Amino acid sequence: MENNLPEIDKSQLYYGKVVLVITIVACVISLVAPVLILMFPHKNLLNPAVIFNAIFNGSKPSDIWAAAGVPLETNNFWKLFFSHFFTPDGFGTLGIILGCSVTLWALIPAVWQFIRKKEYYYVGVSLFVMALIVFAMSGIINMAG
Repeated sequence: MENNLPEIDKSQLYYGKVVLVITIVACVISLVAPVLILMFPHKNLLNPAVIFNAIFNGSKPSDIWAAAGVPLETNNFWKLFFSHFFTPDGFGTLGIILGCSVTLWALIPAVWQFIRKKEYYYVGVSLFVMALIVFAMSGIINMAG
């Protein structure tokens, strides 16, 4: 009996493999991080008890940050994240960042395959999407409105 299934392009296979692996890693981190956050609340940048209390009391975002002890002049997410990378909530943030940026990492091997096959239209579209992700992650553009 003949196999009538179409052959899947290597760029799609690589993209799918990278998405699979990074999504699983992000999910495992996101499962472990809340346990660490609750086990070691004093080691977090944002103490969950203080944050939840401020949120449930209806505080403004600036008051919530102040209650957490984060200086208001710290408005750079990446600087704040990397300075507290080895805290439990920094570990949780890493899981969120990996999960949200999975397309960026998966497009890298896909673009390489498009270049090898000389499919420059797909290279251009992929690079455009990658640029959008990088600009959104850096805060240069705000895709949330």
